[in-house]
Amino acid sequence: MYENNICLLTDSYKVTHHYFYPKGTEKIYSYLESRVGAEFNRTVFYGLQYIIKKYLEGSVVSEEKVLEANDLVNSHIGEDIFNLSDWLYIANELDGKLPVEIKAVPEGMPVNVGNVLMTVENTDKHCFWLPNYLESLLLQVWYPSTIATLTAEVKKLCEFYLDVTGSCKDNLEFMLHDFGYRGATSNESAMLCGSASLLNFKGTDNIPALTVPGKYYNDSNLYGFSVQATEHSVMTALGPELEINQALNIIKNAKDGILSIVIDSYNYRNFLAEATTEGCQLNEAIWKFLDKTESNKVVFRPDSGEPVSTTLDCLNILESGFGSYKTDKGYKVFDSNIGLLWGDGLNYHKIRDILFAMKSNGWAAENIIFGMGGGLHSAVTRDTQRNAFKCSAQKRDGKWFDIFKNPLDSSKKSKTGRFKLIKDGNNFKTIKYDEEGEDILQTVFRDGELLVNDKFAQIQKRAQNYSQYPVNR
Repeated sequence: MYENNICLLTDSYKVTHHYFYPKGTEKIYSYLESRVGAEFNRTVFYGLQYIIKKYLEGSVVSEEKVLEANDLVNSHIGEDIFNLSDWLYIANELDGKLPVEIKAVPEGMPVNVGNVLMTVENTDKHCFWLPNYLESLLLQVWYPSTIATLTAEVKKLCEFYLDVTGSCKDNLEFMLHDFGYRGATSNESAMLCGSASLLNFKGTDNIPALTVPGKYYNDSNLYGFSVQATEHSVMTALGPELEINQALNIIKNAKDGILSIVIDSYNYRNFLAEATTEGCQLNEAIWKFLDKTESNKVVFRPDSGEPVSTTLDCLNILESGFGSYKTDKGYKVFDSNIGLLWGDGLNYHKIRDILFAMKSNGWAAENIIFGMGGGLHSAVTRDTQRNAFKCSAQKRDGKWFDIFKNPLDSSKKSKTGRFKLIKDGNNFKTIKYDEEGEDILQTVFRDGELLVNDKFAQIQKRAQNYSQYPVNR
């Protein structure tokens, strides 16, 4: 009944604000930024086009929706609280189109924190209350933007250790795999998070995310890929005594390509002993699979234990059975087409710890790939990049007034005035709207119309620029 009613896509208290602003208010100007003090020093802006297309574009306000919202608010807060007349004005006089202008940085662009990423301003004085009414919905861009930022940082970290250890970079775009669909809070969050990850990595088991580029970003290309893999329901099918028999069955029936095998159903060391010992049936089966074609590869996945020590333990056991050679920088790489996948309980810092430990113990980074589930989808918050939406200027009786907040916690001091974003060397700088400099912010939405309609490939290309900045260490 109430789903997707733009009149109701806000916080309850915002419904009361239309009669709290000073008399004569004509315009509200607000902005979004990632505040200084964020976990990563740049934010990759992503997801606004999705929000606009799904919730804001076109005639989204109808008399039916307005009356529905009015009835709900009457019961929820009180009688005569809801801004019935102005919402009916939008529905009837403005053809249901939202009278706001949204400017934003191009999606995919990495912007150093402390700068404006988006501005919102009403275009009709009857609806001065609308920009901050929409804050609750528009600020949800924090989620895909934070995921895009996190995966960009992980990619930069992986590339750093590939370089340091003299590794081949052919597999860089598959070094992080999205395992998070089951851990997402909803299908929509899974899609948004997964598509943000696809800006930086091609590996994913999140099928719903594959639909976002085509549906919301005008791009029918496929951006994510996966492999055949086992899970514990498969590996434990014959019980602990016959685990190796089941592994043999899996390898026998596997198609050509990459095969990922989870190895900790009981004891990963026992499993790897069978896999690496010459003369054992499992070892022979693995070699037979690898020898079928050059493209065949077996990836072993320990799924429990302390990440760093377990990773090093597995690498050493695998080396004893499959051998290794050294890169030109002196780090070990497996002789055979095998690898290791760690996918349990990962976040940025644990990935960094594993890669550092591998380097410290003589292992090249190309031997491993990572899978992230909850760490990718649900371990971030709006505070990860300190995203905030604040009003910085208001127009009353034909005159603009700059406003700001400046609490005792100075890290939450807001900007004042109206802005443009300019390029300042390798960084960006937020300046007053009337100062000199080419504005990076572009008008993406005005009065119900989407004005910038990017392709996913364009956004992905912008996101690639993240790698030129130093690793956060």
